[in-house]
Amino acid sequence: MIGNDIIDLNETKRTTNWKRPGFLKKLFTETEQDIIANSDDPFTTVWQLWSMKESAYKVFIQAGGKPFYNPRRLACNLKAAHGEVLIESMLLKTDTIINANYIFSVAKKRETTAKNGIFKLDGLDIKKQSDVLKQQFLKYISVENNLNVHALAIRKSETGVPKLFNKNTKINVAFSLSHHGKYASYSILN
Repeated sequence: MIGNDIIDLNETKRTTNWKRPGFLKKLFTETEQDIIANSDDPFTTVWQLWSMKESAYKVFIQAGGKPFYNPRRLACNLKAAHGEVLIESMLLKTDTIINANYIFSVAKKRETTAKNGIFKLDGLDIKKQSDVLKQQFLKYISVENNLNVHALAIRKSETGVPKLFNKNTKINVAFSLSHHGKYASYSILN
C-alpha cells in the first residue's frame, strides 16, 4: 500500500490562510503545533505536515480503515525529509520532497522503494487535471509493463480506492495519484 500527496505552494499561498484563528488547532496535534511554532519556515512546515497526513490517510483507507475527517487523529513525527505518521495502531513511514514549487509526500507501511512521477499541469480545471494525471500514469504503466495503453483503465473500489485494470482483469499494483494547483504526481510501489 502506498499513498501520496502533492501541494502546489503558489496555489496554497493564493487560496489558504493558514494563520487564521483556529486553523492550526483544528488540523494539528499539540506536538505538531509546537513543531510549526519552532520552525524556521512555519508555512512550509504546515504544508509538509499536511502532505504527510494526506498521504498516510490514503494508505489507511487502502488498508480497510473507515473514512473520517479529523486530521488530529493522524500524528506526525518529523525528521527533515523523513517522517512517520501514526493513525490508530498503524505506523507509516513518509518521505517528502520540498522545493520552491511544491511539497510532495509519499507514505508506506514499511521501508520499500517507490517509483514517483511528478509533472506540471496546464490550467486549473480539476476534471482535466485528473484526466491528464490518469493518462500519464497509464502511459507509464503501459511502457514499463509492455501493455497496450488503450486496454488499461483505472476504476475506483466501493471505498473510493483506485484500482488498475488491464481489459477487465485487475492488476495487483499498489499506486496513488494526487494533483493540486499546477502539479500532479503518481507513486507506485516497486
